Amino acid sequence: MRWEYLVVTETLDANSLNELGAEGWDLVAVVSPAHFVLHHFFKREVRV
Repeated sequence: MRWEYLVVTETLDANSLNELGAEGWDLVAVVSPAHFVLHHFFKREVRV
């Protein structure tokens, strides 16, 4: 199984998260490297 990854550094609302989920992206981590900054890490299986 091969994965592709996506990192989003902008603010995501529920609609944005639902759109990413509909595209097959799974949220695997949310990291806050600085005050009021969030990085969202997603993965999904590579589509051949």
